[in-house]
Amino acid sequence: MIKVDSAPAPVPAGPPPAAPAAVAAAPPPAPPTLPSIARNAASIRREKLREQFWPGSASEIWDRKKENGFSTIPRTLGLIMTLIEELADRDKGKDVSRVYFELWCRNFDEGLIEVTDEEAMAFASGFTAPNRNVRTWKERIDVLQRLGFIQVVPVGSKKHGYMFLPDPHKVIKKLKAEGRVSANWWGAYAKRALEIGYVIP
Repeated sequence: MIKVDSAPAPVPAGPPPAAPAAVAAAPPPAPPTLPSIARNAASIRREKLREQFWPGSASEIWDRKKENGFSTIPRTLGLIMTLIEELADRDKGKDVSRVYFELWCRNFDEGLIEVTDEEAMAFASGFTAPNRNVRTWKERIDVLQRLGFIQVVPVGSKKHGYMFLPDPHKVIKKLKAEGRVSANWWGAYAKRALEIGYVIP
């Protein structure tokens, strides 16, 4: 007769083996924030209103989400252009704001503009007369530089090589501190900033 040892097998010394790690469940997606909901609701409202007045106009709009060739501009740019015209020298100040607008159209988010074709930039700014259009454009560039809305560095013998567009709202703050901004303009500016949710620096 064979005797079977019923004693338990010896347990090896040391800490017990670790339990397998539980796999953490992915967190649920965060709900949309109130501002995004408000923006979406406002966008839907504007689309519905547009379709009431112009049925089928959705295919006629220029949509930056579908097209290339757009630039980001501040919503206060119209007022900024008005201020530039108020501050520019009258003898050489006509259409200075239009030159500024054209620079914004060439701006990327870095604020750097490479001047590769002065004649093309002058023509796009509204100066179409041959022989003097570039000279007229340069005069307006100099006005913008004196006001502080742009900064310019030369490249070699080229006076206007690169341009920098600083934050125009900070430029306006400096001009106001110097007493160069009218109360009427500032009131319209403050009202517009409140409408678009911009905090004036």
